[in-house]
Amino acid sequence: MKYFTYIFRNIRRNKLRSFLTIASVSACLFLASILASFTAINEEAASGTRDFNRLVTMSSQGLGAVVPIVRLNEIRGLGGVEFATPFSWYGGKLGEEIQPFAQFGVDAETIFKVYEELVVPPEDQKAFIQDRAGCVIGRKMATERKYQVGDKIPLKGTIYPFNLDLTVRGIYDSPPKSDGRMCFFHWDYLEEGLKRDFKGDRAGNAGVIMIRCNNSKVMPDLSKNIDAAYSNSDTPTKTQTEEAFSKMFAEYFGNFKDVISLVGIVVVLSLIFVTGNAMAMAMRERTTEMAVLKAIGFSNGRIMFLVLAESTLIAAAGGLIGAVGSKLMLDAYDISKFFAGFLAFFYVPWSVALIGLAVSIGIGFLSGLIPAISAARLSVINGLRKVV
Repeated sequence: MKYFTYIFRNIRRNKLRSFLTIASVSACLFLASILASFTAINEEAASGTRDFNRLVTMSSQGLGAVVPIVRLNEIRGLGGVEFATPFSWYGGKLGEEIQPFAQFGVDAETIFKVYEELVVPPEDQKAFIQDRAGCVIGRKMATERKYQVGDKIPLKGTIYPFNLDLTVRGIYDSPPKSDGRMCFFHWDYLEEGLKRDFKGDRAGNAGVIMIRCNNSKVMPDLSKNIDAAYSNSDTPTKTQTEEAFSKMFAEYFGNFKDVISLVGIVVVLSLIFVTGNAMAMAMRERTTEMAVLKAIGFSNGRIMFLVLAESTLIAAAGGLIGAVGSKLMLDAYDISKFFAGFLAFFYVPWSVALIGLAVSIGIGFLSGLIPAISAARLSVINGLRKVV
């Protein structure tokens, strides 16, 4: 600890260079933390659904194929199933905004039993059930768009050639790491439009079926039983846990995770070079000073410690501002509302922030290693002879 005053004095010796080095590290790690969070929050959010014991039944051919609505009552009658609801995507347009938030046709009586973590007042839920054109929206959506119970939400069809004129009958509250911008409306209302405009060709489609089970023990066998029952039908199914279903969407991005890893490696190497160059310049300016320290008894190891401590503190300061700062800033300010429904929520997990801080410490150590070794190997005579 007795050398830290000397180390801090050296950091402040060239304030502009130290500031630019810290700023470079913080800016790069801020962006790298945001990129890394895209995959990390998908893992965290998916694993967070385990406690709710939910299964998702979809077509074995993918989300573009149908699951007949008749399967809903058949699945409800199976042992281990508590509640089930259709989950049909509408994808409507609000004004000029294309798919501004998630919109699903559901069973009004069971949706909040399947999604028990979404809380809506009983009187609002009752009003939603009674109004065929009613809907329930998330608290985030209501706050951002200033919607209140009784307001109209006119959705223009993009996938389907008919519109939905919805009325807000309730606002649900949700946990922080869940979608607070969804819009739930009656599946019957969607079905009515499908029968009218498609002459029944597209009607009778449940989208996917969301299932809440009695407990986690029944889920493996229940999944197999559902798929086995329809394996020889025209519309075979694929039933999986909600966690697996959520992670499936990450696969749609292909090698996005690998791209982020590659970008991260490039960022780290660039920061090592930037910080290393700054430390090399600093040591060149202090050649005589290093020689004097060795002349008065400082060992090679102590010289190396002083240089490495300086470079590590500079990089760690950048990591603290960039990585940990990104966590605190995005906790305070929600940027997911700018992604037009593509991201339900966004945050920087503590795991990503702490890894970013650890990476910055590693960058500081590696970038200062060569200047530290050079300073330790410097002879007193050559150092005192050096003209800077």
